[in-house]
Amino acid sequence: MHPIRRPEFRRLLAMSITVALGFGMLIPVLPRFAKDFGVSLAVVGLVQLVFGLTRFSFGIVGGVVVDRFGERSSTITGLLIVSLSSYACGFSETFTQLVLARGFGGAGSALFIAGLQNRIIRIIEPEAMGRASVANRATFLIGIGLGPLLGGFVAHSFGLAATFHFYATGLLLAAIIGWFVMAEEGEKVERVHRSPFAALKAARPLFSDLRYVAALAATLAAWWMISGPAQFMGPLFGEARLGFNSNQIGLAATMISVGEAAVLPFIGRSTDRFGRKAVLLPALALAVVATVLMGQIEDVPWAFFALMALMGAAIASISVAAGALLADAIPRGGSGAAVGLGQMAGDLGYLIAPVATGYAAETLGFGSAYVIAAIPAGLIFLVALRLPRGVTARSEEKPIEIQGNEIDPL
Repeated sequence: MHPIRRPEFRRLLAMSITVALGFGMLIPVLPRFAKDFGVSLAVVGLVQLVFGLTRFSFGIVGGVVVDRFGERSSTITGLLIVSLSSYACGFSETFTQLVLARGFGGAGSALFIAGLQNRIIRIIEPEAMGRASVANRATFLIGIGLGPLLGGFVAHSFGLAATFHFYATGLLLAAIIGWFVMAEEGEKVERVHRSPFAALKAARPLFSDLRYVAALAATLAAWWMISGPAQFMGPLFGEARLGFNSNQIGLAATMISVGEAAVLPFIGRSTDRFGRKAVLLPALALAVVATVLMGQIEDVPWAFFALMALMGAAIASISVAAGALLADAIPRGGSGAAVGLGQMAGDLGYLIAPVATGYAAETLGFGSAYVIAAIPAGLIFLVALRLPRGVTARSEEKPIEIQGNEIDPL
């Protein structure tokens, strides 16, 4: 059965779209709001850096909260934290207050993602997980596509600070909806509420499963690709080497989303029908080729737009296959800690890619930097060669030794 036919999954997507739209609203507003405090452009980036570091740091915490208190508690708590953080951002009177408020929201984002992803894994069969991953990713594309338009309108009509308040209020509504949407267990799977130590111990055997290791590595590679070669180096290369203006660079950045949207209708069904490996290997190969070629096109600048679209297609395909692999490896009862580690892998790639690729571009030049940027995808391609073909059965829950109060029956 197609996952979109499941009422609970549709309601989860509606909640996810609400959050994604709010996130998109801040894209054109947050840098300008921070700049109004009189700080330099370099310091403005500190707002997002602190948010990303906090979310990365709380990735495993979010997973442990899921294992101890359940998906609904983690998801709703995360939404409430981000809502409170957004209200605080809008009321900030100093740049330091803005950084602290936004950083606090990173913790809530980690809790929300861990709870939502774990619930999706628990209610969707492996045979439909590829299509479920596509639907979930589509909500993100909708958010970053339409959100900036809505955010720009709110900022123009009511001021920059009002955008944060609109976002925060939307999150409160999403939390209320989520409380009822996630009240029913989509599948009658018995859940064991584990202590933090037991949750981490239960997730440890997954590192002997190649599917889980490949999922973590591919997730890191996908976020590395979008943060480093695409979003960070792309605009710099377009301006410095190709002589593009702001409009042309903006069009090139849009081509990333165009590439993603072009393949999403196909990769979900392909992942479920032909297997994760059949989608992941070509996607990784495409990522390597497109990234390496990007640094060699100074004489054919029009190719920049095509390669950005190919990068987007590769990123989307890698992400969908990685999400399906993660679901295959995690036991049917779910594992918040395992999902949290997957989120941390993506955040790690997103955080380190701009620094690593930027340093390479500055010291070695753009051509060599793009070659270096392709290395993660190339290495993971070699790992993915060992993956099984087709759609494999989901892992069974493995018993763990219980000592003291490691497992709480509540």
